[in-house]
Amino acid sequence: MQKWMGMAALACALCAATAAQADDKLITGNVQFMTNYVGRGLAQSLGNPSVEGELDVNNDTDGGFYGGIDANSINWIDALYPGDDVGMEADGWAGYRMRVGEDWLWKAGFLRLQFPGNYAPQTPPVAEPNTTEAYGYLAWKSYSLRLNYSVTESFGTPDTKGSLYLDLNGSQYLGAHFTLGEHLGRNQKTGSDPVSGVSHRLNDYTDYKLSLLYDFGDGVSLTLAHTWTNGDPARYTLNGYFVGGHHTWLLLEKDF
Repeated sequence: MQKWMGMAALACALCAATAAQADDKLITGNVQFMTNYVGRGLAQSLGNPSVEGELDVNNDTDGGFYGGIDANSINWIDALYPGDDVGMEADGWAGYRMRVGEDWLWKAGFLRLQFPGNYAPQTPPVAEPNTTEAYGYLAWKSYSLRLNYSVTESFGTPDTKGSLYLDLNGSQYLGAHFTLGEHLGRNQKTGSDPVSGVSHRLNDYTDYKLSLLYDFGDGVSLTLAHTWTNGDPARYTLNGYFVGGHHTWLLLEKDF
């Protein structure tokens, strides 16, 4: 309950901040309510509802420096490491973007994924999953490609600097306020376990997503999404729940 109260307070604070900037597009944002938080193909809230809030700075311009922060409620860390109390993922990013002509856009920057909370001692000891990534992004009309490169250990796993996540997305407006979306991602690890010598490549997977968005107007939309991966169930199952399996979920979003 305390985690949910904290996330609800964050969402309300972001609503107030972005509403105050409604006439100044230097700052924009959104709040989202999801029946399941799926990120990079993995159900990070383990099938439970999740709330998200986001603030973006200078995101609506054709070029220049930009940045943002967001936070989501999660459940996977507590399930993976008993005794932990980590119910939030808080991300921050900053970079530079430039539009080329009417159809092309490129961006580059850094992303920090932070998991604040209380971590219990584990045997053997494990590192906190906080991660920093560099990324590059290229878009043409409604199609985009993004590559993230881990400049630290990836999500607390030893010997994983240089791990990659490739993200391909597309969308088509169908008319009558409906938009179809497609996603293809590839998660690829480097290195090996320093104790067992087992390659981290066994954790590699490809993820897929199909979505249908309905735009109600005034910045309100509802998305129906289905995601799945080819990840190894033995490596991506927590408490009997296959986080990389087939998941169908809803996302209600309000943009400001």
